[in-house]
Amino acid sequence: MILSFRFAFRYLVSPKSGSFSSFASWLSIAGLGIGISALLLTASIINGFEKTIAKKIISFDGDARLKHILGKHLSLEDKKLKIILADLSKNYNIYPFIRGITMIRSGIEADGIIIEGIPIIAPSIKVIWSIEKEDRKLNSGEIVIGKQLAKLLNVELGNKVFLDNFNEQSGRRIFPLKIVGLYESGLSEYEKTLAYLSVEDAQSALGLDKKHVSGWIVFNNSESKLELSEVFYPLILETWMERHSLLIDWINFQRYPAFIMFGLITVVGIVNIFAGLSMIIIEKKTQIAILMAQGYSDSDIENIFIIQGGFIGILASLFGGLLSILIIFLQMKYEILTIPKDIYFMDKIPMIFDGFVFTSIVFLSFLFCMVASWWPSKMIAKLSPSFLLLSK
Repeated sequence: MILSFRFAFRYLVSPKSGSFSSFASWLSIAGLGIGISALLLTASIINGFEKTIAKKIISFDGDARLKHILGKHLSLEDKKLKIILADLSKNYNIYPFIRGITMIRSGIEADGIIIEGIPIIAPSIKVIWSIEKEDRKLNSGEIVIGKQLAKLLNVELGNKVFLDNFNEQSGRRIFPLKIVGLYESGLSEYEKTLAYLSVEDAQSALGLDKKHVSGWIVFNNSESKLELSEVFYPLILETWMERHSLLIDWINFQRYPAFIMFGLITVVGIVNIFAGLSMIIIEKKTQIAILMAQGYSDSDIENIFIIQGGFIGILASLFGGLLSILIIFLQMKYEILTIPKDIYFMDKIPMIFDGFVFTSIVFLSFLFCMVASWWPSKMIAKLSPSFLLLSK
C-alpha cells in the first residue's frame, strides 16, 4: 500500500518536465475545484438570501401578528383576547399596533402610504435619527419614514410632513408631523410605503378611539422555534411566512435550478477525472506491464489510480473550499458584489457560511472522485503484460 501511495504521488507530481500524467491531474484538480467552489458559493448565497430576507421582514412584520381575520379593529377590553395575550407574553414580546392607509404630503409632493403606530421601533431596523433615541420610542407629533419615501417627497430630517386622511365618520383629518428618523432596509416596497408614528397619533389619524387597535405584533427573541397558541374565531395568528407565502414559494422554487445548474459544473470536473485517469493509464501502460511482470497484483495497481483519484479529490476540495471561503469573507467584510435592491430586496449579495452544507458538499465531491477513479482503474484487470508491452 505504501508503494501504491508513492506511485500515485509520483504520477501527480512528476519530476519529468511536460509529463501528461501530472498535467492531467492538476487540470482535473483545477476543474473540480472551480466546480466545488461554484456549488459552495451557490449554497452560501441561497442560504444568505433566505436568512437576510427573513431577518428584514421580521424586523418590520414581527415573527407573527395577531389580528382580526377580516382586518377589523380589536377591543382592548375583550376578556378572551386578554387571555390569549397573557399566554403569548409568557414566551414572546408582544406590542399593539395600529395600521391604516393615508396620504402624506410635503409641499406639492404627495403619495399614498401605510402608517403603523407602534410603541417602539424594532432594534433590528436601521434608523438615522435627528436626535438619538436610545429607547427608540416615538413621541406625539413625530414620524419615521423610509429613505426612498423621503426622496420621493423631497424632504429631510427635521422637515414637516402632513398626513391627510378621510373617513366617513370623522371626515377629513390633516395632521402635521415632524420627521425625526429615516430608516433604510434594502426592501424597496417598505421604504416607499411604510411610515412609523406613535400609537396615539395613529389612532387619531385613522379616527379610532384609544380602546381599539389593529392587532399585536409577536417577536420571538430566542433561537427556539416559534410555537404559537391556538386562537378562536374571528382572530388569526399569522406568521411572517404565511403573510409572504408567495415570496417563500419563489425562494424555494429557485433553489433547485440553481443547485442543478452549478452542480453540473462539479459533474464536469468529475468526468474530467475519469477521462484524465483513463489517459494516464494509457500513457503509463508500459510501466503498468513491468509492474505486473514483477508480480504486482491487479488490485495493487488499481489502488495506485484510486489513491491518485483520492489525492485529486482532496486537493480539489481544499482548493474549491478555500476559494469559496475567501470570496465569502471578502463579500461579508467589504460587500464588493452589488445588486439592484428594487428587484432583490437588498443592495448587496448576501453570503452566509454554513458548516454543515460545506462539509456535505466537500464529502460528496470526494466520494464521487473515488468512484470516478475506481471505474477507469478496472480497465487494468482486462489487460495482460504481454499485450501492453507489444502495443508499445
